[in-house]
Amino acid sequence: MRDKLHGRLEKFVSEADRDILSLQLEDTENWLYEDGEDQPKQQYIDKLAELKKLGQPIQERYMESEERPRAFDDMGKQIQMYMKIVEAYKTKEEQYDHLDQEDINKVDKMVNDGMIWMNSKMNQQSKLSLTVEPAVRVREIQDKTKELYSTCNPIVTKPKPKVELPKDDKAGEQNGPVNGQEKAPAEGTEKGTADSTGNPPSTESTNPRPDMDLD
Repeated sequence: MRDKLHGRLEKFVSEADRDILSLQLEDTENWLYEDGEDQPKQQYIDKLAELKKLGQPIQERYMESEERPRAFDDMGKQIQMYMKIVEAYKTKEEQYDHLDQEDINKVDKMVNDGMIWMNSKMNQQSKLSLTVEPAVRVREIQDKTKELYSTCNPIVTKPKPKVELPKDDKAGEQNGPVNGQEKAPAEGTEKGTADSTGNPPSTESTNPRPDMDLD
C-alpha cells in the first residue's frame, strides 16, 4: 500500500491524507516486528481495521474511476439502441408495426429519463476531484442499465402475432359420387373379372388340360 500511494493510487488521495496514511503504515510495520510479534489475534484485527479505514476509500476511488467509463458506455449503448427502435416505430417500419403505441411511449420515456440521468451524473463527476468520493458509483449505473433493459427489452422484442392461413373448406369432403355420376371402376379391373361375391377370379385356365401320360 505504501508503494501504491506513490504509484497508481497517487491521483486518488490528497497529499495530506497520503502523509497520514504513510506514517500510519510505517508505525504499524514497526509495531508488527517489535511489540506485535506475540499479540492476541484481536490486536492484529484492530490494527488492520485502522489501516483500512484510511486506505480502503482510496482503493475504491481508484476502482470506481477504472470501471465507471465502461459502465456509462454500456448504458449509452442501450439508450441509443432503444432510441433507434422508437424512431423506427414512428416511421412505420414493418419490423415494429405490431407493437402497441402505449408500450412504445413507455420505452420512449424510459430512454429520455435514462439519458437525462446519465448526462447529469457524468457532468457532476467531471467537476469532482479524484481525491473525493464520486458523484455516482458503478453499481448505480449498472442498476439503471438493468432497469432500462428489463423494462424496454420485452417490449421491443415482442414477436409478431402468427397469421393463421384459412382452412380449405373442401378438404376432408366425403369421396362419393358427384352429380349422380357412378364411381368409375378401379384401374386394372374389367367387367366379369370378379364373381358376385366380390372374390377375385380363379387363376385356373379354362382350356382343357392334356391327358396325363401313364407310360
